[in-house]
Amino acid sequence: MDDFPPSVSGFRSSAPARDDASMSSDGLPPPENPNEIVTVAPKERFRLGYFDVMCLVMNRMIGTGIFNSPQRVMQGTHSTGAALLLWFAGIIYCLCGMHVYIEYGLNVPRFIINGVEQSIPRSGGDLNYLQYVYRKPAYRKNTVLLSTCLFAVVFIALGNMAGNSISFAIRVLRAADVENPSNGAVRGIALGIATLTCFIHTVSRRGGIFLNNILAMIKVMILLLIIVTAIVVGAGGLKNTPNVITENTSTDRAFAGASSDANGYAQAFLAIIFTFSGFEQPNYVMGEISRPRRKHPIAMILGVTTVVLLYMAVNISYMVVVPKDEQINAAGGVAQRFFELTLGRVSGDKTGTRIFNAFLAIASMGNIIVMTYTAARVKQEIAKEGILPFAKFFAQDTDLSLGRLLGWFQKKGWFASILRIRWFSPEEHTERTPVGAFVLHLISCVILIFATWGMKPDNAYTLLTNLSAYAINAFFGMFLGIGILILRIRGPPATAETDKTRSQSTAPLTWREMTGKHINPVLSVVCATIYTIGGLWPVVNTWIKPTSDIAQTIKWWLVPAISWIIIVSGIVWFLGFVGVAWRTYRNHHKVFVVEKQPHFENADGFAADDKEGRGSGGLVLVHETVYLSWVGKETLRQRRPEQMTFDDGMDEQPAEPMSMAGTDFDAFYQGQQQEQQQQQQFQPQFQQPQFQQPQYQQHYQPQQYQQQQHHQQTREDPNTGYGTGFRPSELH
Repeated sequence: MDDFPPSVSGFRSSAPARDDASMSSDGLPPPENPNEIVTVAPKERFRLGYFDVMCLVMNRMIGTGIFNSPQRVMQGTHSTGAALLLWFAGIIYCLCGMHVYIEYGLNVPRFIINGVEQSIPRSGGDLNYLQYVYRKPAYRKNTVLLSTCLFAVVFIALGNMAGNSISFAIRVLRAADVENPSNGAVRGIALGIATLTCFIHTVSRRGGIFLNNILAMIKVMILLLIIVTAIVVGAGGLKNTPNVITENTSTDRAFAGASSDANGYAQAFLAIIFTFSGFEQPNYVMGEISRPRRKHPIAMILGVTTVVLLYMAVNISYMVVVPKDEQINAAGGVAQRFFELTLGRVSGDKTGTRIFNAFLAIASMGNIIVMTYTAARVKQEIAKEGILPFAKFFAQDTDLSLGRLLGWFQKKGWFASILRIRWFSPEEHTERTPVGAFVLHLISCVILIFATWGMKPDNAYTLLTNLSAYAINAFFGMFLGIGILILRIRGPPATAETDKTRSQSTAPLTWREMTGKHINPVLSVVCATIYTIGGLWPVVNTWIKPTSDIAQTIKWWLVPAISWIIIVSGIVWFLGFVGVAWRTYRNHHKVFVVEKQPHFENADGFAADDKEGRGSGGLVLVHETVYLSWVGKETLRQRRPEQMTFDDGMDEQPAEPMSMAGTDFDAFYQGQQQEQQQQQQFQPQFQQPQFQQPQYQQHYQPQQYQQQQHHQQTREDPNTGYGTGFRPSELH
């Protein structure tokens, strides 16, 4: 979050010039200050559309869960009827969670621009929403929050593709007819696929998205194959495969022998939560969606609805083919037994098993692709909060794209005829990607792959997926649901500098006014309540010791214990940061500051007189510069002239402006006097844009934080610059 609430930001109405040889491919000068982090959103034509967002949802949701979880659900319930009811409850949980994420995504974070408070869609997902609702405790106001550290530690540790990488390795080897793959072979392939996906997304963002879309369509066809096969069995088309739907679902048998073990049901629902997880993926990359206010909710609803309908049909298909006892005890799981009883009996050999494992490998591969793309963006946003060592490396966008290689070929005169084709031109493949975040993502994945070396690969997959479902989906999902209830009942927090940018007669907006007519308040409360309860149930009940009737491949207490160790580690990280900061202040009289300078533009097709809402384009983030530094008390006091309290408990009163010489911000203040002179000379000749009112010059001291000399020059021409450099709260 911003250390200085009214972060210097800008607004531009047209694309910047990109012909300057000193500029990067995105029109930005390369950052030279070691404390400066520059991130750039994709160009409009490279942003995610309806189909891309739908495929993000479908590819992430349709993974290994729908193939592996049905057996874990049956083992926890011992009842086909209870299992189907839990799957239906999972659908309700998923739809409620989707509503919660749409509500957050369209309304958080918030800025004040043109004197109007509005939301600007931003990548980061849960990080943004937890910071918005849970602002205390904090190291300093809006700087290094406990909620930030909690989510950061958990997501960096568990928000990766380690479990799916292990699953991919297992299934590839079994599809190749290796019945008992060695531990070393599994870990080696898992490490290789994790590295490969990070490399793909590093060199070609568009290539990674294209691969994601292809795999999403393949997964949908796999589920349709299962459904069609069950229909054929039900119609008697496969003579060697009996139809057992009556035995599995009749009222006198469906609930016979049902388990009464609370832990079993909790573990079963945790598996279902993992299976339905993925609907939140578009929120992780909100800043890369084209016209997100419209496309995000529509594509998300279509994607989630498609998946939940397929899931319910697939579970009924399992009931048509696989008897109850085999669903509980089958060696390869319910889905594998389904293929053995259908396609396997047609061929008479291991074809059904090998087909199933091949499908599961594709499902794992798709999950790895999408999770690498989205999770890296979240980890980049975490690094921009300044709580990680080497934050600049992990947060900085870097151009290592395929376009650079094609550009080199073009300079050499190689493949000239091919490079003249638009799709192969360097400009089509030149993009900045969060390379450092991919490295962080890969490091955490490698650690988990080797940390579970002593376990059987199947058990390692079960442990890692349960940890992710428990700590990320259930635990933080519970707090996100509570957050919506807090916003509805207590009201939203005040947007930074609201009282200084609005008239005194204007009352702060309520959450109902912020969300507008597109979010029904009653539905919002109901969905948030169900989502909260759905997350709370497994978080609590997994601590209940199961009975001996419940099959356990791993120790029952392992998942909640490890999850809480990681969660507590987030608290320790926060306390450690506060301790270091306190010592730094005592010894050097410096405090840690985070200043973000977002720059916005109108979304494509958005007119100046349109109102903010789901159907409008609104403003979107085009690039952002973040400054992380330890700043002297006097410097910070000048930057924030209001009264402040420091760690020593002394109230600091406003001081006269002081020189920036010798501070970490020295390089950004060197052109201050020159800029003031330019403004005074230029002001009589330049008619200010609509969003900049004349009274701005009357009350604001022009000491704003300069992002680059480039912005000082382009600021004189609204048609060539990235933005004004004004704070959102001052654009009124």
